[in-house]
Amino acid sequence: MASKRLAGAGGFALSAGLRAVAISALAFGAFLALERHLWATTLVLLGAIVLVALDLMRSIGAADRTLAQFVEGVTAEGYERPTIPAGFSELGAAIRGALDRLAALRAERQQRADFLEALADTVSAALLVLDEAGAVTGVNRAARMALAASPGPLAAIPALGTETAARLIALPAGAREIVRLADQRAMLATVTGFTAAGGARRLIALQSLAGDLDAVELKAWQDLVRVLAHEMMNSLTPICSLSESIAGRLAEPHGAGTDAEVIEAAQVIARRSAGLMTFVERYRQLTDGPAVVKARINGADFVRRLDRLAEAMIGEARVAWASAVQPAWLTLEADPDLLEQAAINLVKNAIDAVRDRPDGRVRLSLALEEDQVVLSVADNGPGLPSGDPEGVFVPFFTTKPGGSGIGLSLARQIALSHGGRLGHQAATPGGAVFRLSLPI
Repeated sequence: MASKRLAGAGGFALSAGLRAVAISALAFGAFLALERHLWATTLVLLGAIVLVALDLMRSIGAADRTLAQFVEGVTAEGYERPTIPAGFSELGAAIRGALDRLAALRAERQQRADFLEALADTVSAALLVLDEAGAVTGVNRAARMALAASPGPLAAIPALGTETAARLIALPAGAREIVRLADQRAMLATVTGFTAAGGARRLIALQSLAGDLDAVELKAWQDLVRVLAHEMMNSLTPICSLSESIAGRLAEPHGAGTDAEVIEAAQVIARRSAGLMTFVERYRQLTDGPAVVKARINGADFVRRLDRLAEAMIGEARVAWASAVQPAWLTLEADPDLLEQAAINLVKNAIDAVRDRPDGRVRLSLALEEDQVVLSVADNGPGLPSGDPEGVFVPFFTTKPGGSGIGLSLARQIALSHGGRLGHQAATPGGAVFRLSLPI
């Protein structure tokens, strides 16, 4: 009874030790009784030894079964609870605590897996997980619905087609490329690398571009029509008016001063017509776009040239200029002339934005950021138009008197021709930052 009141591993060890001592004492007593030919006493002592040994084996077997059930429960779904024998209350409490914690961790892990699976099934992009051999090991709902994709060889997905499947397998991690499915649908493929189950994996996201391209194309046509209509109406309105005036004057017999007025009206029409032709020519130059001839550019030398150009553009204005290159050894692959033209347009816009401010500041920086080189120009001017900040990229859109409105459009076109982009954001506490990003 005393052994049953002992608890935990220490109690089990003490109980086992006491049983071992009892067996040793009984064995010694049996030996002495045997020497004295006390046969009955010897048999009683041997029987007691057998009983104590059986009890010890039972206790050891119970502990062994308890631990075995615990180990099996850890790997079993739902963590089956072992039966804790009497005398092992602390061991039982420890096992129950461990199983409770493991159950909580498994539930949390399952909730996280369910959330990620639901998230993957919610996105509109078709997601394909590829192993090291290029075989599909996982797909989301969009991939199953749009591509009829399932685990197996990538080339076995009929919606992709042989060429597109081969191209997707060849794409490295970090790549972004527009591919076409077997039915000629355009899809943006984005590849991401990760490690799972001890091996390298790739996640390929295929996103349909039809709706986005339609919206962008419609917006581009709307901007084009709006700009052309605005500029041509501005020129054609006075031309039509003056043409009617000339016709009326010519119809008058012997009108006083008719010749002088007709000549003046014709001169205005000629100037306005020449202006309209210039506008159309500028628009044609904008849409043609120059060819890109890339070369290796030293970042420090490139910024030094811009420093000299900025000094000339600032002139007598009270504008604080600063520039930086990070790291100092930075080099990049780009068309030197085009990139410099884009940078000049950005710098000129920034200087014009702060020219009339007593504390005007412009800062140019060329920096390496992850997998791209970023040329940024920041100012503390009035900032971007609040109503339509993207309007600054519309050709011939300008808020400056006498501005052409094509500088930022050309800069963005130069960035796109290099595989990069031109974006903007508000500066703190005021002003604007234009960032021209180029891939390494």
